[in-house]
Amino acid sequence: MATFLHAVASVTVILLLTATGWYCGFKGWMTAQTKTFLSKFLLSLAVPCMSIYGLSNNLTREMLAASPKLLAVSYSSITLNFALSYLLARLLKLPRGRRGVFMVMCSLSNSMFVGYAMCTMLFGDACVPYVMFFWFASTCFTQTLAMWLIRRSGEAAGGSWRQSFAFLRSPTVLGVVTGIAIVLLGVRLPAFLVSYLKYMNSVVSPLALLLTGYIIYEMGWDKLRLDRDLSVAMLCRFLLGPAIFVAFCGVLGIEGLARSTFIVQASMPTVTQSVVAAAQYGADEQFAARGAAVSTLASFVVIPVLMLLL
Repeated sequence: MATFLHAVASVTVILLLTATGWYCGFKGWMTAQTKTFLSKFLLSLAVPCMSIYGLSNNLTREMLAASPKLLAVSYSSITLNFALSYLLARLLKLPRGRRGVFMVMCSLSNSMFVGYAMCTMLFGDACVPYVMFFWFASTCFTQTLAMWLIRRSGEAAGGSWRQSFAFLRSPTVLGVVTGIAIVLLGVRLPAFLVSYLKYMNSVVSPLALLLTGYIIYEMGWDKLRLDRDLSVAMLCRFLLGPAIFVAFCGVLGIEGLARSTFIVQASMPTVTQSVVAAAQYGADEQFAARGAAVSTLASFVVIPVLMLLL
């Protein structure tokens, strides 16, 4: 019961921050320009600093030794998710414009903006390395297979596979690599730099949740309706996806905090980048937007229940 109450309290804080972002949008205090600024600030500066601070303070060489198994769980689980979602898309006879969006919605979660905040609220900073391992695998699929599937579903021509791998040069990935290098080399950062990284780390969750709330406001309440296809996608997002991670964690012997973090991350809302990609490439943008909005709100109910089972 204590775990459930802690989960409810953590989810309530996250929900309030998200609602604050919605309210700022409703009042006109946040705009599309604000959203652009926050996205760039978080992904280009705050999240890389968070990665360096979180990994250098919480990652150990023993964890790094276990990283191949941790990455294997993430890559294997997401791959199986995509395979099963493809079969479901064929079974449901989804139209071309919806097929890729459906597969991405079923298979990939918002592991950074919502997932990081949720996990640190539930488990503390000790979970940060596991969040990073999950995020790295998830973002590999997001920037490659997911973007290719949505481009293929849409009418607009997409870029090359070489462009899909450009994310490896992004500040976020470089922040993860830097954090791991600091741990491997045993580097001690100057106190003033650690303080700066700590302050930057502390702004990630609240700003990311404000941004999430604004995105929900921007989508509108009219997106919050279920149909057959979206209902199936939500079942995959909140039941099938976490179950697959549970199975692979069992097979590869991943237990404790790593297992709990992976399962919570797998239960997060669908990745919001799918909405942007659907609009850009001419896929079913409305379906993508409804999926992002419904899954974000549903996760606040799912997580307290999930914590009872962990």
